[in-house]
Amino acid sequence: MDPAEIVVGRGGQSDHVLIQVLGRMHPGASDFWDGNWLTSPIHVQVGGFRARIDAGLRADELRAFRVDLERVYAEVKGSATLSSIEHWIELTAECHPTGSLSISGTVADGPGMWNTLHFVIEGLDQTDIPPLVDALVAVEERFPILGRE
Repeated sequence: MDPAEIVVGRGGQSDHVLIQVLGRMHPGASDFWDGNWLTSPIHVQVGGFRARIDAGLRADELRAFRVDLERVYAEVKGSATLSSIEHWIELTAECHPTGSLSISGTVADGPGMWNTLHFVIEGLDQTDIPPLVDALVAVEERFPILGRE
């Protein structure tokens, strides 16, 4: 099965973050805490930097990001944040009154590690939000949130 892919930015040779969702980390688990961990390597291409982080994100973290992005798109203002409980990635998409969109964030090479990459992705606008939301919805459909918090 092909990985589900979430592209923050425009992809290709442009600055972007690519999150590949490969599957559940604990396929037999059905509870909220273990069942919602997703094997999700993060690829970052910004400026002269390239990074690949073997991360684990949670289905509920991705859903919260999607919900925030939908609000930002509807209001054409505000920000949406993807925040990993283990600090693999901290990413904020901010929509400005002009409709321009900026992405800022950090990725770390492991929980509690000191090696981090800080980045900014510019040159986007609110029309870049719907494809991102669609990708997040596709991940939710393949890997729905299990159990209750």
